[in-house]
Amino acid sequence: MVGGFHLRGREIYLVIRMEYLFDRWGEVERALAPGALLLLDYDGTLTPIVERPELAILSPDMKELLKRVSQHYTLGIISGRSLTGVQELVGLEGIYYAGNHGFEISGPGVDLIKSEAERVRPTLVKLCEELRAKLGNIKGAIVEDKGSTASVHYRLVAEGEFERLRNIFEEVVEPQIKSGVLRVTRGKKVFEIRPNVEWDKGKAVLWLSSVVNPKGELTPVYIGDDRTDEDAFSALKEMGVTILVSEEPVESNAKYFVKNVDGVKIFFEKLINLRTQIGTGSR
Repeated sequence: MVGGFHLRGREIYLVIRMEYLFDRWGEVERALAPGALLLLDYDGTLTPIVERPELAILSPDMKELLKRVSQHYTLGIISGRSLTGVQELVGLEGIYYAGNHGFEISGPGVDLIKSEAERVRPTLVKLCEELRAKLGNIKGAIVEDKGSTASVHYRLVAEGEFERLRNIFEEVVEPQIKSGVLRVTRGKKVFEIRPNVEWDKGKAVLWLSSVVNPKGELTPVYIGDDRTDEDAFSALKEMGVTILVSEEPVESNAKYFVKNVDGVKIFFEKLINLRTQIGTGSR
């Protein structure tokens, strides 16, 4: 166990009742008719999950859809990737970007870097160097230094090598966890290392919403596929439209689900059609 976070044992998902988004489109359409603040995860939401992070490239049709959506709605990308990394991958101007699970946020009139992230930067640099040295002989292990946070990806690691990777990871990060400097969360085949502060995607989307939608005129929408997106689903549960991207039934705080990235594309197309029907290009 690392800092109260269990890395061992099987991952167990419980089935709860979520509505298939397009079965409830009438109520969703009514909620979004006045306008929407559209907040999107990147990996697994705008692109399918791939073996290596650098391979997650937007398809031309998804990029075009995002561009069209941004002409009608206020748009933000909320990613665990670095801020510059997700900006380069999406490549749209005039929208909001949050990197490192919201520790860095940038967009029209917005420029936020959490001071806690800046303070732990030297610690993260040393930690990543040590992890690379000690995990270097485990084929498929990827250590990603993202500036304000870090990730250890193990999607390409052989099943028989995972226990050794986990043991090394725990040994390296445990001192920083015990000291209260860092904390660890877990995503899809990845360990996430973050500053040990009360900040996550949920708090980031609430902060961003308060800045760009202070009067609450726009309905917040959040779409994501991973554990880190659950914080955003919880934060917006009573005030927005929350959508999980998942082929399988899993435990989630989201109200609706679509099965895959193609479902997200259909949602975008419906959003664009909704604005066309209303007869306005305003946000």
